[in-house]
Amino acid sequence: MAAPLPQAHYSFTGRVVLIPGGLGGIGEAVCRAFVEAGATVVAAGGEDRAGALAALQAQLGEAGGRLTYERANALDEGEVEALVWRVVERHHRLDVLVNLVGGWMAGEPVTGIELATWQRMLDVNLRAAFLLSKHAARPMVQQHWGRIIHVSSRGARSGRRNAAAYAVAKNAVLTLTEVQAEELRDEGVTVNAILPSIVDTPANRSSMPGADFSRWPKADEVARVLLFLASEDAKLISGASIPVYGMA
Repeated sequence: MAAPLPQAHYSFTGRVVLIPGGLGGIGEAVCRAFVEAGATVVAAGGEDRAGALAALQAQLGEAGGRLTYERANALDEGEVEALVWRVVERHHRLDVLVNLVGGWMAGEPVTGIELATWQRMLDVNLRAAFLLSKHAARPMVQQHWGRIIHVSSRGARSGRRNAAAYAVAKNAVLTLTEVQAEELRDEGVTVNAILPSIVDTPANRSSMPGADFSRWPKADEVARVLLFLASEDAKLISGASIPVYGMA
């Protein structure tokens, strides 16, 4: 079990945080960080994660009661809209969206990318971000306060060869972030994105066993950046794309 984060500076007591893609990848660290900061957290995803939810709730002790999980397909607009309003109906507000939904496929130059791969990267990275930010913004505007945070990627800016579909989709998330930040700037809602490099997770270690893991940003460290962007301290920041590279 990871040590509790040193986050006394941030208090999210009374705040409701929706984390699609929670309980996977860096999701557990992000859910844990917000719960430990006092938030009520609703993780969401398209799969049954009952086991992972129970394990994390147990780690959190009494605070684990403020963590729940909802099944929803982030690529289906009807399910996304229903998810948002279930959260609002149950908790009477939605303050923060942390969008962790995404996926990576690469290995071919542009001339070799299958159309299905291209479309899959646009769907899981951009379509999900669009639908989630579209519907999460509505209750935030009604309450005149909100934070929308997308997780893009260093690959959105690097122009890495043989990863065009992924890079284009993640770069488009940054444009979506900038546009929606402008649209919501008078509504008390900020919209930002972070650009992590390879995060130190068990899956990434397994796929790249020869890498220097000490140089990768840790999931808990990425979570701290998300806490800051969701806090009052970041109220002046909107439309930003923030590198989270560590020493990678």
